[in-house]
Amino acid sequence: MHSIQVLAFGRPKLEPVRDLERHYLTLLRPFAKVAMVELSEAKGDPARQLQDEAAKLRPKLQGARSPVLLDAGGPVMTSEAFAAWVGARFDRGESLCFALGSSHGYDPALKAEFPGKLSLSPMTFPHDLARVLLLEQLYRAFQILRGGPYHK
Repeated sequence: MHSIQVLAFGRPKLEPVRDLERHYLTLLRPFAKVAMVELSEAKGDPARQLQDEAAKLRPKLQGARSPVLLDAGGPVMTSEAFAAWVGARFDRGESLCFALGSSHGYDPALKAEFPGKLSLSPMTFPHDLARVLLLEQLYRAFQILRGGPYHK
């Protein structure tokens, strides 16, 4: 079974968002073991917060084979391209690890250290919705890879 880890700061505040997250995690079960790892957001001024969050995130990213930071400055992919990207990594036996920064993003040093980046959209979304969007796109990727009708 494929393995996907999602590292995220905080947890969704709204119940409907938590419901959607649970919904997509359930849909993903036949395809992959998805672990949602919630990290606590740091406090203080934004620069210090980003440094503290980087210290929490760095060891988890270093343990991943190909970590990906969800970042507005990363490349944007179509759903089909993302599915091909996911499929290629699984074909090589890799597990996937995605990180969602806090509301302030990532420490610049962390961004420089981990070159793998992906943008979910050129638009800006609330952090909680980005979690759901990632899970939905992972499910859509599996449906595309198996020729399912969902992605249409």
